[in-house]
Amino acid sequence: MLEFKKVTLEDFEIIKAYYEAYPARQCDRSTGATVMWRDYYDNHYATFDGTIIFSSNFTGDVCFTYPIGRNVSGMLDELEKYCKANGIPMTLCSVNNAELPAVLKKYPDCGHSADRDWFDYLYEKEAILSLAGRKYSTQRNHINKFKKLYSDYSFDVITDNDIPQLIDFTKNFTFNSEKDDSARQELGICIEVLENYKKYNMLGGVLRVNGKIIGYSIGEIIGDTLFDHIEKADISYHGAYQMLTNSFLKEFAADESVKYVNREEDCGDEGLRKSKLSYHPVELIEKNTIKIAL
Repeated sequence: MLEFKKVTLEDFEIIKAYYEAYPARQCDRSTGATVMWRDYYDNHYATFDGTIIFSSNFTGDVCFTYPIGRNVSGMLDELEKYCKANGIPMTLCSVNNAELPAVLKKYPDCGHSADRDWFDYLYEKEAILSLAGRKYSTQRNHINKFKKLYSDYSFDVITDNDIPQLIDFTKNFTFNSEKDDSARQELGICIEVLENYKKYNMLGGVLRVNGKIIGYSIGEIIGDTLFDHIEKADISYHGAYQMLTNSFLKEFAADESVKYVNREEDCGDEGLRKSKLSYHPVELIEKNTIKIAL
């Protein structure tokens, strides 16, 4: 019988090993997202025959991710036993379109749906790094104006000495409009990541103007994809977000092994959706919820 264990920060390397061995381009398959949001989504994991599966409450009720490892079918069989023994529905969540056919073949009578609010925005690295062409003129204009207004800007890799200032910046971060509770809880998650920055072992950069922190980004590379997990900037500085995004990519996506950039979901926020669409994603990664009758 499967035994689910609560995800902790100490599990980071265990989880990372599975994601790196079986990479996918969706943010739910990144170590940072899984561990950062472990308490908010009540993330647990179980292993069986070189395969890992997670339980979460993405949908408001317990659901399970698509198994990752060498024995996907065997893990699904074990999950059936677990759900029957515990009297809970067998619901799979965050199943991408490449995995969907295998589930439908194994469970032909299941129902499935995908929520647009949770689609990932995937971009070709070269396109949003160079910002070449007419369709990126808005982003280029913002960046050029930022450089003109704030010629004394800098972007540097985060060091231990930056952490206290970044925590203060995050604690004092204000939204440009009223946000829901999850957005505010995200700030607490950002602080937890900063407080344990060495343990997370991710990639981060800080944007300054005249020595003052006005933004920072933190992410990681898995397979051929750079995941941008945290992006916070002071919008009182014109073009701060565009400058931060471009600087982060120049610093961490320059390696030829990186082909794509995942900037995660918009969670139904219309302003965020407009912003992310303006960078012209090469794909919106659909994530399916599948209800399996036992």
